[in-house]
Amino acid sequence: MRLDELVQQEGDKITIQWKSFLLRPQSELRDMAEFTEYTKSWERPASLEPLAQFSTPWSGENPPPSHSLPAAVAGKTAATFGELAWRRYHYQMLRAYFTKNLDISDSDVLLDLAREVDIDRHIFEETLKANREIFESQIFAEHNEALSNGINGVPAAVIGNKYLISGAVGIDHYKKALAHYRDIDSCEN
Repeated sequence: MRLDELVQQEGDKITIQWKSFLLRPQSELRDMAEFTEYTKSWERPASLEPLAQFSTPWSGENPPPSHSLPAAVAGKTAATFGELAWRRYHYQMLRAYFTKNLDISDSDVLLDLAREVDIDRHIFEETLKANREIFESQIFAEHNEALSNGINGVPAAVIGNKYLISGAVGIDHYKKALAHYRDIDSCEN
């Protein structure tokens, strides 16, 4: 959401390229009490993002996601329906996880999210199944690229393939980083 605001302010001066990063690449059962305690840490990023809504700590009957790969594959699937469809899906997935506390590693949840953003659920499912291996290869390539560039968590932003901003930061931090990058870039040219 902060990056969307930054794009609105900067216009054509910047381009955002989203890439996959898997916080949990492998499926694993997670202890509900430990996960619920972990979700209390969402309060800090929630305080930095006034447009986001977080339910913290995790509540309800839903288990935590088992791993990140299913959601990443669903995101790649949504992108095949166009940039706007991907954005709607991406935000709906964030809401499902952070606000509704849904298990976004569950295929039914991911398919329901497609329907909620006006993507035909059956076509979405067919597209996902037909491209799963391709998407998984892309996701792991992006994940490994991030690791090789020193990224070890999300959110992370890289400016000009040179400068890493890691962690939840405010919009002013991004603006200062862009100004600094532009100053350095203009001195180098």
